[in-house]
Formats: sequence, C-alpha cells, structure tokens
Amino acid sequence: MNTPFVIYLDQNAASYLAFPKPNSDWGIIRTLLINGFNNPQKKLICPFPIETLIESAPCDATMRGRIEQFFQSVSGGTYIKSHYEILLAFTIKLIRPNYLAAAFGIIKPGWSQRKRAAKTTVKRYRKEQEQMKARMDQYVLDSSALTMSPEDIRNSATLDRCGMVWRDLELFVGRKEDKEAEYEMQWLMTGLIKHGLTNSEAIELQKHIQHHRWESILVNFFDLVLASWWEHDFIKMQKVYKPNDEIDRWRASVALSHTDMLITDGYTAELCRRANTQLYSPTKVFSVKQSKEIIKALEEIA
Repeated sequence: MNTPFVIYLDQNAASYLAFPKPNSDWGIIRTLLINGFNNPQKKLICPFPIETLIESAPCDATMRGRIEQFFQSVSGGTYIKSHYEILLAFTIKLIRPNYLAAAFGIIKPGWSQRKRAAKTTVKRYRKEQEQMKARMDQYVLDSSALTMSPEDIRNSATLDRCGMVWRDLELFVGRKEDKEAEYEMQWLMTGLIKHGLTNSEAIELQKHIQHHRWESILVNFFDLVLASWWEHDFIKMQKVYKPNDEIDRWRASVALSHTDMLITDGYTAELCRRANTQLYSPTKVFSVKQSKEIIKALEEIA
C-alpha cells in the first residue's frame, strides 16, 4: 500500500467542508477528500487537528457533530498532535534516542457530544487567550527592532528562546527540591519533568541547544521562521495582535513539518509564501480563498 498524501485542514477549511454550500467548490473539495480517503489505495488522509477540538468547543453539539462526522470520513479517527505535544516529544527524543516521538495518534469517537468537556474546554481556552493577550499587552518594543529585518528578528528570537530553555535547565540542575517551581518556559519544563527528566539529561539537552539541534526540531524551526515575519508585521505594519494568529502559526508549523498539504486562512498562507517555506518544506500551502487551485491539486492526487 502506498503512503497516503497527508492534508492538514485548519479551522477555516474544516468549517467550509463540514457545512458546504450546495453546488459550491467546497462541496466538490469535500467529495474529492472523502473519495480519496475511501479509495482502496487510501490515496489521502486528513488527520483531525487536536486544536479543532478546542476551537469547535464553543459551537453547539449539532455543529460539533457535523465537524466530527466530516473528519471521521476523511481520517478514520487519526489525529495530528499540537505544536506543544510534538515539540515536547522531539525534545525528549534528543536525550532519549529510543523514545517514540509521534506526530499522529488515534482519537476516541464521540468527542463532539461531550457537553461538560466542551464547557470546560471553552473556559480553559478563553483563559489561555486572555493570558496570551496580557503577555503581548506587557510587551515593550525596543527601538532597535524598528530597523530589524525578518532574518534579524528570527536570529534574535532563536537566541531568546534557546536562552530561556538553557537557563531553565540550569535552574533545574541546581535545585535539590521543588523541581517544578516556576520557569521561563514553564510548559516545556513541566512536560519534561512529568516525563522524569534527570539532571544528567538536562545537561545533555543543554549540549543539544549549544549545537543548534533543539532549534532545528522541525516544528520549532518553522514556528521561528513564521514568527519572524509575523513580528515584522507587528512592528512595521502595526498589525493588531490576536491570540488566534499565534495558534494559526503553531498549526502551520506542524503542517509544514509533518504533512504534504496545508489549507489555511489567507494571512497564514501569505506568511508561508513570504517566509519562502517551500525552500525548507515540500508541503503545498493553499489559502481557503484558492478553492479552484485546491480542486486541481486534489484531482491530480486522485
């Protein structure tokens, strides 16, 4: 059996496909995707992005059900993990070579009908968005940033991110008690500690950071590439910060690292184009506005 062509559908694309208008391009795209997945040769698959579960939570049960039903028809229950989960897994793999770092998994059916879980997810999601917004509201722009190119921004951001993890690991090794105390990159350290990070592994991970291996983990690399252009727009064009922009960027970094095609919103697709992601990834990127081009590409796969 041939390896199926993997397509990442963001929330915009998922909404168009779960609720296509009669005789529309998205109705045609939906049919092509379902037929491609159900083909005996399994020519394509559209794994369920775990963020879709979160972003669909505010919808009523009927709408969530339509989204789940659609993804079941093009994935069979396969889901693609979040940026956080994948980066954590491949960070662990740097210090434990035999660790199984997987980008995909299987989701249990029926998530769309769990009302209590949906309410809890909405509350958590809104809290996280508020925290992200508060973080950006506190951001103080350095005057030197006004003259920085996207490449300069990326180099600076890479140093900052690697520096945070390095200092966190230094702090971890130096602590004899309360290993779970506050860190700069709390989510990553919490994940590593839950997986039993040892002092010797922390020191080894510092060496991987020093030799640029951690920043080269694909989801990390593409997040830094796209973030540099997003921050360029934020600084030079006074783009208004929206937490969803950051989530869309993380989604794109996952797609560019682990899938063959990404169908996303117009701004994220444009970010990929301006960042020349095609130089680093074979992933084909389409905006939801390019329905005709998407149909042509899918017909070639089928």
